[in-house]
Amino acid sequence: MNTSAAVLRIRDLCVQVAADGEEILKGVSLALQAGRIFALVGESGSGKSVTSMAAMRLLPDALAITGGAVHMGGQDLFALSEAGMQSVRGARVAMIFQNAMSALNPVQTVGRQVAETLRLHTRLRGAALRQRVVDLFAEVGIPDAAARYAFFPHQLSGGQQQRVMIAMALACEPEVLIADEPTTALDVTIQAQVLRLIRQLTRSRELAVLLITHDMGVVRHTADEVGVMYRGQIIERAPVDDFFRNPREAYSRRLIDALPDLSHFQSAAAEELLLQLQDVKVHFPIRRGVLQRTVDHTRAVDGVSLAIARGETYALVGESGSGKSTLGRAILRLETLAGGRILFKGKAIEGLGRRAMLPWRREIQVIFQNPHSSMNPRMSVGDIIAEGMISLGLDLTAQQRRERITALLQRVQLGAQFSQRYPHELSGGQLQRIAIARALAVDPQLIICDEPTSALDVSIRAEVLALLQELQREFGVSYLFITHDLSIVPGLAHHVGVMQAGRLVEQGSAEQVLTAPQHPYTQALLRSVPRVDGA
Repeated sequence: MNTSAAVLRIRDLCVQVAADGEEILKGVSLALQAGRIFALVGESGSGKSVTSMAAMRLLPDALAITGGAVHMGGQDLFALSEAGMQSVRGARVAMIFQNAMSALNPVQTVGRQVAETLRLHTRLRGAALRQRVVDLFAEVGIPDAAARYAFFPHQLSGGQQQRVMIAMALACEPEVLIADEPTTALDVTIQAQVLRLIRQLTRSRELAVLLITHDMGVVRHTADEVGVMYRGQIIERAPVDDFFRNPREAYSRRLIDALPDLSHFQSAAAEELLLQLQDVKVHFPIRRGVLQRTVDHTRAVDGVSLAIARGETYALVGESGSGKSTLGRAILRLETLAGGRILFKGKAIEGLGRRAMLPWRREIQVIFQNPHSSMNPRMSVGDIIAEGMISLGLDLTAQQRRERITALLQRVQLGAQFSQRYPHELSGGQLQRIAIARALAVDPQLIICDEPTSALDVSIRAEVLALLQELQREFGVSYLFITHDLSIVPGLAHHVGVMQAGRLVEQGSAEQVLTAPQHPYTQALLRSVPRVDGA
């Protein structure tokens, strides 16, 4: 490790749980150099984010630094007072967090939030302060920067919110930028734009960047050097090309091998149709004025037709706001149709009332993107799985329900003991397995999977996808798989539909759409997918 030109150097950093002395970090060392990006990769719980938080002295009280040092320009950051450390954070070292929407204040304009950082660390005021913010917005590629100064976070897209976070981080001309999973929840096209921006700013501003990620495709296309973390230690460090050409550690090879195989496609499934959508439309009213009269409509879904066969997976892909999730909710009858028909097993269900729809809810289940927010934190795992069986009227005794819960937990590769645990006691991968068990509890024939793997590590994602395919082969269940991650589609889906602005612009077999895309939008999506082979 060349540390001679290091802007920030971490040496032998150790962190323990204050209460019981459990080691979280075990002698972590790394160096960040100007104009270069160091990617820290590993699964959740490996210690990546703890490393960055410890270096900035932002650890919660439950964790304690027990050894090591962090130096910046010859200055020991651990020797500074808290007031001295505050002059470092934001000014010399800036951070970009994973979820921009939760990091931004929802009741303040984005311009004011960036200006607040400048006001704290510089002497800029008044018109000069505002102009500096506008210039920063322009530098990070926010269109019509002057007008968006007065926008609130909810008025911006996910990509624009992340650009605001980058502008805030760059406001005081920092020497070091720490980016903690900055693109995890972004579409492939927005992800590509944000990563390109980070690379460009690294070179133009001579930034030293620590990029924390679990996406190996992002590492391949963005980083100069890679460090692999496993159980609180950096077990391998290498230049990015050398790392992907010849990883030394078995764990590193396992991370790379867990990536989807982009050359393998599913063969055609059965021809018997389970679900048919015919010219489905969902429009949301645009209301204005004191009386909130409807002046127009947002055409969230604008005439979509598709069909899903028994036992097949139909992947619905596209950027955020394209209408994918709205279409899924329309199938579940959680959105009111403005037009079109929904046929399930040949029967029209779009006009059914609540009581008439109840039997069909057993047939159509859903797995949501964020299992944390879709489960009641006060209910045990067993109660969460049993809830659907009870509310949808499965004719089972209490003992039969318990036996079914145990069988389902074992089927999703968890033990019977998990029925007594609560959501906060489980990892993200375990929670998503619980969500799958809950969906299977009522023997559905179609499961709508709404971005179920977007927040999972690459190895956990591979396990969940393999489980879904195994369950499909065993039970013959069909999936409508909503995703913006095109890398998982080839080995998962039989057919693909591409949505843009509420319309289905292209659909066909997965091999046909992904190897010979016809629509320019599909071609742009595929070009944005980061791949470890360098393509």
